[in-house]
Amino acid sequence: MAAVCFICNPKANYGRAASLAAQLRPLVTNHYGAEWRETAYYQHAIKLAQEAAAEGVERIIAMGGDGTVHEVVNGLMALPPEERPAVGIVPVGSGNDFAASLGISPRPLEALQQALEGRTCPTDIARIYDDRGHSEYWTNTLGIGFDAVVNIRTRQVRGALRGLGVYLVAALQTILLNHQPYHLRLETDGQVWEEELLMLTLCNGRRQGGMFWMAPQGSPTDGQIDYVGVRTISRPKMLYTLPFFIRGKHDHLPYTCHGAFRHLILEADRPLYIHTDGEIYAGFDSTIRRLSVESIPGAIRFVHAH
Repeated sequence: MAAVCFICNPKANYGRAASLAAQLRPLVTNHYGAEWRETAYYQHAIKLAQEAAAEGVERIIAMGGDGTVHEVVNGLMALPPEERPAVGIVPVGSGNDFAASLGISPRPLEALQQALEGRTCPTDIARIYDDRGHSEYWTNTLGIGFDAVVNIRTRQVRGALRGLGVYLVAALQTILLNHQPYHLRLETDGQVWEEELLMLTLCNGRRQGGMFWMAPQGSPTDGQIDYVGVRTISRPKMLYTLPFFIRGKHDHLPYTCHGAFRHLILEADRPLYIHTDGEIYAGFDSTIRRLSVESIPGAIRFVHAH
């Protein structure tokens, strides 16, 4: 059994990862002697990660986007800490945000070398529990409200649009059709407060959506989760605000709130729309009104490049 196992999602980045995977696979298996496994369906990487760990693999390399990393982590967290392999990332998805927070190169060959040879570091992840009795681990960001709805709507945008174009259309739809704040009761590390928020993003990583620096000073090794919220503002002002997040310059806006916590309990006045690492956790059919989130410091050894 090889000491290294690649788990590749050929459907990452709208299927564009497949050709890149075909180019890299001979190098991985022939030159580096690593195992190569590909996902065939949604959440397949959970099972593949558990199988690789059971076989004694020392390092799993997730080749895909944030969703692939998300699945690998959820697979490994079912195991005792001492049985979890280290995790490297070759980012070939559409966002690759958690890899960016770890300093991983966006260039596949450089990232491949980093993933195989880079140092590993105990890295935080987080866990959400909801009032359905469901729980899930996440690594990068958890979005409630605006950014979750935009995530849902990007999947519904059709046509030749790509990248920023898809996001802008989805953001405009969200501003026009879903501009309704939540009344939230929050308890962060024992401190209780209330807010009217259009958006609340919890951050273990620093960036989401490939370009939005939600927590530019954040760290996935500090044992806590950063948050940023946008209070009730007009539709035009919401559109005006988006570039501030792209530049990571939103912290001075008077209608945003910021902070950090280790444990959060949240209650809402209506069902919550939620994404975890860009995956839809609770869509337009959501019934979730209460959830808790906790940081799990140093849960998995990730390869870092800085």
